[in-house]
Amino acid sequence: MGAFAVDRLRRELWLHQPSANLWAVEVSGRDESLLACCGPFTARAARVVALDELAYERGATLEWLRGHRAEFARYDARGDGGRPVAAPRAGAVSAEAVDTLLAEARRLTRAEAGTVYIREPAGLRFAAAHNEALERRHGWAEARRRLTMGSLPLAERSIASYVLLTHRAVNVPDAYAVGDDRPYVFNPAWDVKNDYCTRSMLALPIRDARGDVVGVLQLINARDEIGTIVTFSRALEDAVGLLVVGWAQRLAHV
Repeated sequence: MGAFAVDRLRRELWLHQPSANLWAVEVSGRDESLLACCGPFTARAARVVALDELAYERGATLEWLRGHRAEFARYDARGDGGRPVAAPRAGAVSAEAVDTLLAEARRLTRAEAGTVYIREPAGLRFAAAHNEALERRHGWAEARRRLTMGSLPLAERSIASYVLLTHRAVNVPDAYAVGDDRPYVFNPAWDVKNDYCTRSMLALPIRDARGDVVGVLQLINARDEIGTIVTFSRALEDAVGLLVVGWAQRLAHV
């Protein structure tokens, strides 16, 4: 009986020379074929999580990378990541669609606030944002302005960036008690500036109709029936996950 050689997989960083962005790739040690990929992201973002923690995609994104392999070189750790390239089809998700997703997720969890981030060349754009406390204090228009200003760089060790890069949900009972051993951090600067207090937080990856991760849904301060802030239970996390999947399926038929 013939023996089959074990294919030893390698995970490494490649530099896309035209854009100066990094991709994490999975390569066959047997024939150097490209098996999966993750990216693009900046050199600083590449240091946020280990290669083994990244979720690797296949499909059309991988086919594109295979077709452009000549434009890549193995990344030299002494190099600098440079400017980012456009994320696939993020612009195809309408503002109305993401706002509807956020509203449905908040109703499901009684979350006081939430944000939908969509991946763009500069990082994560605030595509939709709700915050009941700020809306009562400043009105809807001013609250939305405060909530959606600027973007979130992928190079930051934020919870949203971690979710986008790893495709893993993050459920935090108390944002101010995130341990130093975590690969992400909570930055309280926005809370301080806006006299707000983030406690419980749930963040999940958002996939488009094709299944690629194009953003992050982040919910803040779940509440019980009488309005007390509570943690996001596992049942709520699963329910929101199903909601996001159903949302992507609806997009596929739009």
